[in-house]
Amino acid sequence: MRRFIYIHGSPDRAEMGKPGSHGCIRMRNADIVELFDLVPAYTAVEITED
Repeated sequence: MRRFIYIHGSPDRAEMGKPGSHGCIRMRNADIVELFDLVPAYTAVEITED
């Protein structure tokens, strides 16, 4: 089975920067809304650690 990493919004009360699920990237809903019009569908995303 293929494993995907999903990037999705989270409630404002959710703590950011700490694992909250198994493999998903959580972002603030306002950030998702802003990116929606800026990034075309199927844009490649590189996920790295700081």
